[in-house]
Amino acid sequence: SSDLIMRYTILTFFLIAYSFATEPISFSKVIQSDNSSKTKLFVSINDWFASNYNSANEVIQMADKDEGIIIGKGSMEYSHRKISYLCYGGWIKYTIKVYIKENRYKVELTNFTHSVKPDHGAQCALGTITDLEEHTKKGWSKKANNAVWNDLKEKSNGYSNAIFMSLNEHTDKNNAQESQDDW
Repeated sequence: SSDLIMRYTILTFFLIAYSFATEPISFSKVIQSDNSSKTKLFVSINDWFASNYNSANEVIQMADKDEGIIIGKGSMEYSHRKISYLCYGGWIKYTIKVYIKENRYKVELTNFTHSVKPDHGAQCALGTITDLEEHTKKGWSKKANNAVWNDLKEKSNGYSNAIFMSLNEHTDKNNAQESQDDW
């Protein structure tokens, strides 16, 4: 009987824990690039990293041409439009992974994390950005934290879509130039 109660208690605990589980936000997109070999796409995407980040060497953590994968760590500056939320100013850091195959590639942006500038209060850093609707359920900073939380998710989404578009335009442009240069 006590064994049964123990099993029931453990099962209840896991069901409760599972119901509160959250996932970090992430965005991904598969981009078609007709008539582009895996090698051509790899070179073009590597070129995109070099063109779009101040230091591609600092951003790119791994680039494997044979496996068709490029992994980088990037960041974008963050500020809220309301001056009263100034302490939240800082960065949204993220991981970008590009998986490359013949005629297509998949871009994933994950591990979005909010950090603040050194002279801002550490309590204003909201950390890993998840799919939770609210960051804070109570306390004096509830309204501000939740407003910034939603803004962080919105800006991460918009930034991800801009990266998808930029990469697509870059690989299309390189593909078109290559066919013109083929003399």
